[in-house]
Amino acid sequence: MALVTYSHRLRSLSHRVVDQNSVFKHRSPQLLAVRHESLLASFKSKLSRQVHPPKAKQIPTIERHHDIERVDEYKWMEEINESAVWELIKQENAYSKYMLKSTSFLQRILRREMQKKLYTPKLLPPISTIAHGFEYYSKTSKSGLVYCRKQIGHSQEEVLLDSKFLRMTNLDIRKVLLSPDHTIFAYQTESQGDEVGNIYLRDLTGIQNLKNDVLEDVFNFVWANDNKTILYTVTNEQLRPNKVYAHVIGTSQEDDILVYDDKDETSFLDISNTKDMKFITINSNSLSSSEVRLVDAMHDYSNNSKPELKLVQQRVENLEYYVDHHDHHLYVLTNADGAKNFKLVQASQEEPQKQNWKDLITLSPTEKIEDVDLFEDYIVLYGRRDGLSMILYHDLKTNESHEVNLPEKFCVVSPGTNLDFNTDKFRFSIISPYAHESTWDFNMTTKKLKAVREHPIHKFDRSKFTSSQIHVKSYDGVNVPVTLLHQTNLKLDSKNPVLMRSYGAYGIPTDADFRIENFPLLERGWVIALPHVRGGSELGRDWYENGKLLKKQNSFNDFAAVAEHLVEYGLTSPDKLAAMGTSAGGLLVGAMIHMRPELFKAIVLRVPFVDPLSSMLNPELPLTQVEYPEWGNPTANKVDYENIRSFSPYENVAHLAAGKLPSVLLTGGVKDQRVQIYQPLKYVSRLRRQFNNDSSVALCRIDPDRGHFGGGGEQDVRLDEAAEELAFLISHVQK
Repeated sequence: MALVTYSHRLRSLSHRVVDQNSVFKHRSPQLLAVRHESLLASFKSKLSRQVHPPKAKQIPTIERHHDIERVDEYKWMEEINESAVWELIKQENAYSKYMLKSTSFLQRILRREMQKKLYTPKLLPPISTIAHGFEYYSKTSKSGLVYCRKQIGHSQEEVLLDSKFLRMTNLDIRKVLLSPDHTIFAYQTESQGDEVGNIYLRDLTGIQNLKNDVLEDVFNFVWANDNKTILYTVTNEQLRPNKVYAHVIGTSQEDDILVYDDKDETSFLDISNTKDMKFITINSNSLSSSEVRLVDAMHDYSNNSKPELKLVQQRVENLEYYVDHHDHHLYVLTNADGAKNFKLVQASQEEPQKQNWKDLITLSPTEKIEDVDLFEDYIVLYGRRDGLSMILYHDLKTNESHEVNLPEKFCVVSPGTNLDFNTDKFRFSIISPYAHESTWDFNMTTKKLKAVREHPIHKFDRSKFTSSQIHVKSYDGVNVPVTLLHQTNLKLDSKNPVLMRSYGAYGIPTDADFRIENFPLLERGWVIALPHVRGGSELGRDWYENGKLLKKQNSFNDFAAVAEHLVEYGLTSPDKLAAMGTSAGGLLVGAMIHMRPELFKAIVLRVPFVDPLSSMLNPELPLTQVEYPEWGNPTANKVDYENIRSFSPYENVAHLAAGKLPSVLLTGGVKDQRVQIYQPLKYVSRLRRQFNNDSSVALCRIDPDRGHFGGGGEQDVRLDEAAEELAFLISHVQK
């Protein structure tokens, strides 16, 4: 288990779009009405020769901020419990269904193509972990994961949890975790779209009946070393994990001990075990700083006693650090002392403050550390060099560092479950554009790389496809890397349909990973272009910081510059260029509609953050206060207000000149707590007013079962969503 870079987890929790410490890697009448309406939509469309787009009523609301007047004629949509909003959702869904009806056959073809790519002709061997005399592994079934174990030397398999039984109650598995002595199996479930869940316990010895020992509304959890206490986090109304509790098995949750209460509204709490299981770390992270407290994992909670919390380093703005422990020493991954791309330092557990940190490993300016795994004689570093994934291992005896020769150039690398500390081997996984996830072992003594499990795509000739990278000058002369995926023998000219996809926020990189929805496009001669715009962290911390706050415009300029380059250099044409963005990536791509509408033929915006000003002006919404370091505080600061307003897609629709606009498909989810459904609803309503020709359409589909991360864990749901979006793009670009 690696020293998890909690900033990555934090950004996944805090951004608008889980690493498990495990040996396994009431519905409203309005909601029911939306489902009912979707069943009627097909029948109604048959009775009508033409369906006109919904025209939302306009009720101007005037606000004043910093002596600036803001008129919002669709603000009433923010009252999502009002019947008028639900009526609009019905109309939007019916209109989208009607307009996409002509693509229904294409959708079935696309879905079948993607399904074939997921097919595995023979059962792959499970990736197992050995612990406490058992072999633990998970298997994939049609209904999801099955968690199993076998006693070493025995063939009889014991099923710990089969997720198909959870599917019957519309639940997904969020996390599984064994007690330190492996006698109790804890698993956390969540309803589709929710971001907290319940913890259930199973005694693997059969001695205790733990069916009634349920912890409700938990965000994350770990075990203490007494094998009977669980520490867990809960969230407040703003979706911010802010408290840590300790629960002793057999007691009521109402009697749980409050271990820590984080009052900082800009921070998220998370908890984890150190690799040696000596401490539990309570990590309070904002988007720009950290504060870590250590809890003795052996603390006795049975007498209702609170543990002592040892603060490693008091919070300092712009100082981030993440902690692991071994042999009375803390190993700290930090950006201290100007190490923007992070370095590894060491300190004693008795005197852990920053003034006692000693540099252990630093890298070159073009290299970035993203994660660290500790071993007796080695330290393994996961990171990037010039934006591409790399793995280094540092020999503590010789003080030399070496690089692992990865089997893929364009890929995403993740640490494996490396429980053994005294070993010269470590496991990691790779995800690449043209293959399913593969697992590898590397021996640091022999320097040998061994494939544990590879998973090629069934009946897919990989040699017919390639990956490459180009660099495009942005408006200020900065070179922006762009990864291209396409057929090897494809003639790159203006006839090529191109899909641009990027994210560009929170320091989240746009990786060339495996995406099943890429393949139907690639096989139809499309080029997938991934601009690594500023705001991501592909090229380090500076790359991120130059795409946030008052420098956010760089993200949009980079994306637009890449689009211009693809057209000017004859790689595509405006009638063949499409774009897709999700969440904050939807803000990035959505801005192209008012910045460079003439460059794009079709755009898909998935749960898009297209009205950032309304969100950031409302401190009661989930994530708003946490994200002030990313976007600014428009309530307190006029400069931030004007900056957000300058790039917000919703604010800039009114400035669109009459003329050709790209066709747009927006999606939203009723259960989305990060980007509320009023954002795509308000935006599509304003956008339609600018359309003055029959060749452009604006559709908005609101899914009653979708949360921010999708419509649940069912593979069928994900394939249906992807097929609809791809059919929309193909029908507009490849007519």
